[in-house]
Amino acid sequence: MCPRLTATQHGGDHRVAGDLEMQIRSLGLMRYSDALSLMEECHLSLVQNPALEDVILIVEHLPVVTMGLRERSADLITPEQLLKDSGVDFQRIDRGGSVTVHEPGQLVLYPLIRVDSRFLTVRRLVWALEEIMILECARWGIEAARDSINPGVWVGRDKVGAIGVRVSNHVSKHGLALNVRNSLQTFSHIIPCGIQQRGVASLAQLNSILAEESLLEMGQRMAADLSKIISTFRESSDPAE
Repeated sequence: MCPRLTATQHGGDHRVAGDLEMQIRSLGLMRYSDALSLMEECHLSLVQNPALEDVILIVEHLPVVTMGLRERSADLITPEQLLKDSGVDFQRIDRGGSVTVHEPGQLVLYPLIRVDSRFLTVRRLVWALEEIMILECARWGIEAARDSINPGVWVGRDKVGAIGVRVSNHVSKHGLALNVRNSLQTFSHIIPCGIQQRGVASLAQLNSILAEESLLEMGQRMAADLSKIISTFRESSDPAE
């Protein structure tokens, strides 16, 4: 079973509804390996038990570099062992994409959603995750946009939000990472998402008020936005086109 968190455990559970209901679970600051285990446990529970509600996990991670299925060693500037020696974890995982970074101050959302019952495709899910990051940026006067070639969310030539998802047994996992007030130092170890000659930025660099913003409250708003967007999808309509 996907364990329930109590109110004393990193903010506990919340429920959000668009035309559908989901559980929002806040994990606080957590090692990537621990959150990955929890995500996989929740994913398996949703696959095995159709009665369970979909889940969105909200989390921050200690410094980690993750390598997706499009593994390209050239995108890793610092060798794996040197990363670990410097206190940065390294994980190979089953999401799409190449290499990316998580670190404190970055907001991470993992939506575990039954895609078939929500008229979702991978393309639609990626579009929806980009959309909620764009909406959140707009709340703070930051004009973010998609790139026609590279998934994620950009401000000018700098990436502020990354996406890497996988659908397995009709349930999504992994998700998005939005640079809110993270230092970006861990990004010096990689070529983010394998994209040369593009930079990364945090929202706090673009609006200093965000240095004090609650990541939990931001994550809850974005989860509510995601629920509303997904509830508008129909079989014949495709906003991602």
